[in-house]
Amino acid sequence: MAEVVKMPRLSDTMTDGVVAKWHKKIGDKIQEGDLLADIETDKATMEFESFQEGFLLHIGVKESETAKVDSVLAILGDKDEDISSLLESDNTKPDEEINKTEVIPLENKQQKINEQSTNVKLEQSENLQDSRLFEFKTNLMNRFFH
Repeated sequence: MAEVVKMPRLSDTMTDGVVAKWHKKIGDKIQEGDLLADIETDKATMEFESFQEGFLLHIGVKESETAKVDSVLAILGDKDEDISSLLESDNTKPDEEINKTEVIPLENKQQKINEQSTNVKLEQSENLQDSRLFEFKTNLMNRFFH
């Protein structure tokens, strides 16, 4: 069964990579650990090895092209396997949902911050009142019983 090889995240800050050089071509037999490509990140050029075995059926990013992390780098599978469904499926697209951030209108965000701040102030106030009350009771008891 064919497997999609995605553009790896080779550093914490990497958002996309450039395929500097392919070491294999379509139709080549790939073993686990074989060097597939050299990938340029924002910091260095690194060798990318295969974690799968099979034949190289598709190259998704040509040499010198840039691709987002998690986009299709290549597809490996059985010789002459039909991969048309993989090419058309959503599994070959970058995981955009992971990279999306929720946009919250500023006024809603400020309201939420104010609510959290008020809750903290109330808790601090209650704790302060509790500690003062405890101190008062302790002093009173010490005076009464000593």
